Amino acid sequence: MERGRKKKKNRWPVYVAVAIILVIIAGAGVYALKGKFTTADKPKTNSANQPRKTSASNGYVEQKGAPAAAGSMEVVDDADEAGWVKVPSKVKLDKFTDVSANNITIYRINNPQVLKTVTNLTDQRMKMAEVIAKYPNALIMNASAFNMQTGQVAGFQINNGKLIQDWNAGKTIQYAFVINKDGSCQIYDSTTPAATIIDNGGQQAYDFGGAMIRDGKIQPNDGSVDWKIHIFIANDKDNNLYAIMSDTGAGYDNIMNTVSKLNFQNMLLLDSGGSSQLSVNGQSIIASQDDRAVPDYIVMK
Repeated sequence: MERGRKKKKNRWPVYVAVAIILVIIAGAGVYALKGKFTTADKPKTNSANQPRKTSASNGYVEQKGAPAAAGSMEVVDDADEAGWVKVPSKVKLDKFTDVSANNITIYRINNPQVLKTVTNLTDQRMKMAEVIAKYPNALIMNASAFNMQTGQVAGFQINNGKLIQDWNAGKTIQYAFVINKDGSCQIYDSTTPAATIIDNGGQQAYDFGGAMIRDGKIQPNDGSVDWKIHIFIANDKDNNLYAIMSDTGAGYDNIMNTVSKLNFQNMLLLDSGGSSQLSVNGQSIIASQDDRAVPDYIVMK
């Protein structure tokens, strides 16, 4: 009897093997579908909130606007010998006063006569020592930008009430700090024709960068002021002029917080970097890093 019974097979190893295979298949399916179901739960990146990148060597972000109002009048080949413009202040103070703070060199200039050195588009570069020799009892600072290869001054340029160079064609907003015949100061942008600026009394124009403060109002930060050395020209409510030069690493916020106490009406960024240089009464306050010759200086005495 015992011999006639069939032995039952032990099937548990088979069940275990099948279970393992099912687990492996299920795991593979979850892994394959993981990206499909989890990425939908992740917040999407809003590209508008990301920093704007630029390949420009100076890192500036172009500010778009209306086309430049160029061609309103003929330019001159030469504005003749540079002349002085009186900039009267509403108060009487010392001629030059150092009000520097927070790694920012700031000189206030009271009731000065002002001269712009560049008078045409030929190479008129001079070193600071040459300008000091001509005007030893003055505050002298480099002003408009220029082409490093040709020496030609860049941007919107007026001297002696004559147009040397008009606004550049294009849709990028450009700015110029203008001193009028009566000594008042204002910032124009490229939507205003040169003929209108000169008809309004424009005698000297200095050009390079963005308007930091205009008509007493801080302008949007366009990113042009970074950690590098920068120079600025400004006037306050009493029509004192200011020559300003920030040290490396001063930064936009520090600069704007520092000048906020000075009641500026207008403040324009001028040619910066290695061209930056300033002297007062024949003494070099900040020297160019490479003793650079530049074509356009503002001289105040």
